[in-house]
Amino acid sequence: MKNWFAIILLLPTLATAAPELRPFATDGCTLSPDGTPRNRTLWRECCVAHDLRLWGGGTKTERLSADEALFSCVEKKAGRAIAKVFLAGVRLGSYSPYKIPAKVWGNAWYDRSGYRVLPDGELLQLLDELARLELPEDIREAYRLELEARRNPL
Repeated sequence: MKNWFAIILLLPTLATAAPELRPFATDGCTLSPDGTPRNRTLWRECCVAHDLRLWGGGTKTERLSADEALFSCVEKKAGRAIAKVFLAGVRLGSYSPYKIPAKVWGNAWYDRSGYRVLPDGELLQLLDELARLELPEDIREAYRLELEARRNPL
């Protein structure tokens, strides 16, 4: 009887527990070079920042914004032609029936992915995990600001 009583007391806690996050992982620019033969990591950080946004997920508008941020970053480092190739690659990849699990939008969540508004609790989870990730500070700070803006829309 005591066990049932304990379970009943824990049910509200279990119902509101935040879902577990899948660890963030990046391989740089998936299926493409991270840079040129002279500078092999020229635009790698652009891809890492895009992978971070893919990991966290969000709405379709936020996905399109992540793709545009990738385009802008690669364009600054390597020019418009290469940026267009990268943008085409990520857009085509999003429509492919064959998905790389770590490259699916919203892959941080074990139980779901896809386009959706992230509730405040999940945004806080992402922020907490972001603080622990070994990332370049500018990438971490830019994503932190994006997540904070989602929590406090103007």
